[in-house]
Amino acid sequence: MSMRGSLRLPMTRSTCPRRSWQRGSALVEYTVVVLVLVTWLIAKGDVVRQLAEALRDAYAAFVYALSISWA
Repeated sequence: MSMRGSLRLPMTRSTCPRRSWQRGSALVEYTVVVLVLVTWLIAKGDVVRQLAEALRDAYAAFVYALSISWA
């Protein structure tokens, strides 16, 4: 029986170069997605204002609900 196949070294960061490559590709993917979203938001000028109004309305509804519950 051969001992060669039974000895396995654990994969660590230094022995697994593929993990560092995968981390780098995730950064590229996030960057591309963020750039596409920012470009889309800038191209449609009205979207930013609509988003701000929606957040303002949601916050006003939240504050109103809190004020009702304390009464």
